[in-house]
Amino acid sequence: MYKYDAKVVNDAARDRWDMIIRALSAYDIGPALDRPGRHMACPVHGGKDGFRVFKNVDETGGGICNTCGSFGGGFNLLMWLNQWTFPEALVAVGELLDAGVIPSVQQRQPRQTKAPERADIKKRLSETWMSTVPITDPKAEVLRHYFDLRGIGLEKWVHMVPDHEKVLRYHPSLTFYSEGELMGRWPALIAMVTHPDGSPVNIHRTYIAQDGSGKAPVDPPRKLMTPFPGKRTPGGAIRLGAVNNGIGQVAEGIETAVSVMVARQKPVWSVISDTFMATFQPPEDMHTVIIWADKDRPLPGHETGPGEEAADRLRERVLENGRHVRIFTPGRPIPPDEKSVDWNNILLLDGPEAIGPQARNAKKKGGFLSGLSSVWRVA
Repeated sequence: MYKYDAKVVNDAARDRWDMIIRALSAYDIGPALDRPGRHMACPVHGGKDGFRVFKNVDETGGGICNTCGSFGGGFNLLMWLNQWTFPEALVAVGELLDAGVIPSVQQRQPRQTKAPERADIKKRLSETWMSTVPITDPKAEVLRHYFDLRGIGLEKWVHMVPDHEKVLRYHPSLTFYSEGELMGRWPALIAMVTHPDGSPVNIHRTYIAQDGSGKAPVDPPRKLMTPFPGKRTPGGAIRLGAVNNGIGQVAEGIETAVSVMVARQKPVWSVISDTFMATFQPPEDMHTVIIWADKDRPLPGHETGPGEEAADRLRERVLENGRHVRIFTPGRPIPPDEKSVDWNNILLLDGPEAIGPQARNAKKKGGFLSGLSSVWRVA
């Protein structure tokens, strides 16, 4: 039994994680916290641009190290920075909050968003979307080649997204900025992120090589824009199709979600990343959630990787809300030179028949159903 209740402390830390991490970190993380979302020198490994905290770090406490991977929440980030166990991080945060040295949300000076800034955000989002064409447009040949090379050609799945023109688009030459400097222009897959109530929240961009052979040579090749004023990206998803008789399926990236769609011929929503996987909020008409988790290499001190941890956090929240949930995880081992295995890897290596169905005939082992290419956890 921990000294503090993890949920109580996490709820109390929400919107104050930036100050908590600044106060407790064993490393100088101030420069990164001063510029959320910007690539900075890693506080652990040094260098120039190997680390960043997420734009919503005050809310979630999340960050990412290019060497060690993603830390979806404040506890995980502090565990990495200070080499703490979870109980140690929990107690440290709880005691800091109890001491009252971190002001409450009500005591903090509210952030001011100037009207011109709000107008600029809306303008950038609108201009980006209006500069695109449907993914089925002849001008989107580069994107179709990108999909084909991943075994997810449009003809295999686009019929399951009848409103795809409102969800996925193609930009032939989108600007890429790093630290405010224009680095160039690349083709891009543009996706609309939607709130649980169905309203637009944000735009996600995947930059692609000029010939469609892979992702563009930029870091990071996937980026979110600043959300619509008054909106929050956590909780949302890229809706690739409709909820199927109350059953919704989710995966991290768009390509991963589409890979499952190709294999199962059912809609699968993309929740963008492991960080947003943990925050996903199923809409009211979704009584069952099927999670297609990425299998990532575990971080130091963790039994599973960020993808599986995020899936487990989502699972707990779904169950708390009285809904049903299943998790599928790739059963293939992670290659020595790779950081993860996802469902697009399984599709390319083992074929569509290896995604999911074979787990029905698997033997039960310690609460897990293990198949050739998947592990199935049921709740």
